[in-house]
Amino acid sequence: MKMVGVQCPNCGGNIYKENGVFVCSSCGTVVTIDYDDSDVEYERLQGEAEREERRHAHQKELLEKQYELQRQAQLDAEKIQASRQRQATVRRVVRTWLIILIVFSAVTGFGIFSYFMANYLQPNSGGYSRRYDDDEDEDEDDEDDDDGYIFVATPTPAPNYDVTPEDVMPQMDDFVSAGQLKQMQIDQCAYWGEVGGLQYYSKTDAVFYDAYLVTDIPEVREKESNRLVIIYEVSWHNDEEDDVDQICYDAVYFEGLRVNPNGGGVITDFDPETIFRSDAAWGWSMAYSYEEYKQCYRENITALGGKVTKVEYEVE
Repeated sequence: MKMVGVQCPNCGGNIYKENGVFVCSSCGTVVTIDYDDSDVEYERLQGEAEREERRHAHQKELLEKQYELQRQAQLDAEKIQASRQRQATVRRVVRTWLIILIVFSAVTGFGIFSYFMANYLQPNSGGYSRRYDDDEDEDEDDEDDDDGYIFVATPTPAPNYDVTPEDVMPQMDDFVSAGQLKQMQIDQCAYWGEVGGLQYYSKTDAVFYDAYLVTDIPEVREKESNRLVIIYEVSWHNDEEDDVDQICYDAVYFEGLRVNPNGGGVITDFDPETIFRSDAAWGWSMAYSYEEYKQCYRENITALGGKVTKVEYEVE
């Protein structure tokens, strides 16, 4: 087959093939070209070569996809195997720690039981006491008499928070001293005066004024169901006005008092606390004391809602 240049018979423009027909690129005239047998055979062969090439390309694509699927399946299988191995390792570790925990709990429980036996079920340890049996005739045949001693159970009493004024009276000197020390720790305050703005006062003294026992306080834990409240008369002094002192009232409280089962008062740590005062408190930032005794009484005592009993105590 020979190559022949084709031009538009109408305008001489170039011819191109579009949708099986030949069209002039200049004027758009559709041109019909006569093929001979050799041209038709050439196009047929060329079409078969193109189809074969596309078939090979398609097979190659299928093989690549198949390989990718096989590789992904292998990776998934390896991940599953690794996950199973990790789970098996975790189970072994958990079993080991459970065994350790069980052994530790058993040893600890045995230790606690031994401590209980040693401290509460042995002679003279608080849980049991022993007395000497003077009647030797009745125990001559008792081989387990332990040389004339017999054991008598004395169970440890539960904490008794039902404190009365009589219980705290033997230690009132200590309560008053501890409360006064707490009061004197707040040694300075600021006050907005009517004239001159902010004025500073120094605490000069905190003198015992009254004491009250508040019991059966509602909606609290049992160990918080009582308070010993001590009210002090507090003196504040302004250095710029030597002849003027501010007299106020303030309180401290001791919480969680327990009756001493061995007598001699109550069990406490003698560590008092103070309440967060309201706007009625005298001094700046609600941190100091009250100008009126009745306001101090209301916020520190009646606000608790318990039974109030005055402690008849006088400083010697």
